[in-house]
Amino acid sequence: MSQYEDMANFAQEPELFSILGAKPISKINYFPIPLRQLNKNLFVLELFHGPTLAFKDVGARFLARLLGYFLEQSSTALNIIVATSGDTGSAVASGFYKVPGIRVFILYPQGRVSKLQEQQLTTYGHNIHALAVQGSFDECQALAKAILNTQELKKNHQFSSANSINIGRLLPQSFYYFHAVAELRRQGITTAPVLVVPSGNFGNLTAGVIAKKM
Repeated sequence: MSQYEDMANFAQEPELFSILGAKPISKINYFPIPLRQLNKNLFVLELFHGPTLAFKDVGARFLARLLGYFLEQSSTALNIIVATSGDTGSAVASGFYKVPGIRVFILYPQGRVSKLQEQQLTTYGHNIHALAVQGSFDECQALAKAILNTQELKKNHQFSSANSINIGRLLPQSFYYFHAVAELRRQGITTAPVLVVPSGNFGNLTAGVIAKKM
């Protein structure tokens, strides 16, 4: 069985459906993901209707709810470490805000994110901790990876990532590719679509590849 078959089987697990209530993706995330038709053969899937206006709201909110579900019976806190240049941290902060049993530590480059993004990162409080790093995003990422790989820390604390290195972020991002195809089918379009993906570090595109393989 391939890794993609494993993912497909996971996505069909009854327990997963019980967590999500077998709802459409827009209901899981509590914001619409409309497919707009621009002309006869051109459509655009709008992924900017989430609370932070970023497509990463989809993956971050799903991951937060999934981890929150599995931590309900645990007495140990989970520490989420995330490096951001702006939009990832905002989406993670919003998605994980007040999720019981989870603390979030966001590392961002001081003076190198927009004012709006810094406000989104730093104003939640509660279980969201934003840490300005005097350095670049790459240095934030290196710090995050160092924390996740430090065995001494892991002896007494549980850690995970909310960056796209976590399959729990990528898997839900693959869902909106299925959502787009389903919307086309509802409109009577059965031709296999050609998808054009704007992507920075290829997390979004990787999610699309996962969807295609499944």
